[in-house]
Amino acid sequence: MDRQAGLLNLPPTPRGVALFLLSLGFVVSLAAEPLSSVVGPEAKLFARVNELRRARHLELLRADPALAKVALEHANDMARKAYLSHDNPAGQNPLDRVRAAGIDGFRLLAENIASSDVSGDRISAIIEEWLRSPLHRENLLNPAFNTSGVALVETADGRTLVVQLYATF
Repeated sequence: MDRQAGLLNLPPTPRGVALFLLSLGFVVSLAAEPLSSVVGPEAKLFARVNELRRARHLELLRADPALAKVALEHANDMARKAYLSHDNPAGQNPLDRVRAAGIDGFRLLAENIASSDVSGDRISAIIEEWLRSPLHRENLLNPAFNTSGVALVETADGRTLVVQLYATF
């Protein structure tokens, strides 16, 4: 499990857009959609994250297909090239990948990633690890976030890779 996560804090741009960073985490979105747009194992992870947020009286995250696409591309890249990092081998971080996808208008961006090969319920195991990690927990339960995109990929060696982007629009 990768232990790095955080937020990106940049000075406001002329458009007044500010990003926030604590470590190496990020997020983005265009038009948020209801959770019903999330299918497969991603729906289980997304629902579990929102259950945790609901229990703490936090705003539930809306699904964003553009963020989910960025998350999936990064998860597939990590699976293909056998690495686990917020930065890809080309040196792009989550903010770079989100901007390259043409997503803008966000004020806050964060990313959690994970890898699991435990037997049983890997999604629960990943969420439990995120909750034990202060930076991942901060992203997961940050009251400022209102949008997310998530992807799960199974690797050739049997691991599950997860990328979840969080954003504030």
